[in-house]
Amino acid sequence: MSLQTTAARPVQAAPIPVTITVMDALHAVTIGTPLDQPDRFDALYRDLMDLLDGFHPDAGIDECLMVVGHPMNQIAGREERRDVMARFFELLAPTHLTAGEILTGLETRA
Repeated sequence: MSLQTTAARPVQAAPIPVTITVMDALHAVTIGTPLDQPDRFDALYRDLMDLLDGFHPDAGIDECLMVVGHPMNQIAGREERRDVMARFFELLAPTHLTAGEILTGLETRA
C-alpha cells in the first residue's frame, strides 16, 4: 500500500461582506462633531434629504460629492455641515449606492 501525498493548497476564504446602513454612516460621520447633538443632527438630516431629493434617483455618489463640494451649493457658508456631508458620501462610496437608494435609506430612519 502506498501513501500518496498532495501539496497543500491555500484555502481562500470568501470575502466577508461589510454592510453599513445609510443611517449608520450618517451617525458615524457626526460622532465627535457638534452635529451629533439632536437638533443639529436633525438639521443635517433635513439638508441631506433635500439635497438627495434634487438628484435623479440613478445619480451616483460621485455626483453627490461634486455638488456637496461645489462652492455654490445650497449649503454654502456652512462648511462644517458640508464637510460632514462629504465624509458621509465618501464613507458610502464603496457601496455604489445611487442617490435614490441613499434617500430611501435615510427615509427609513431608525
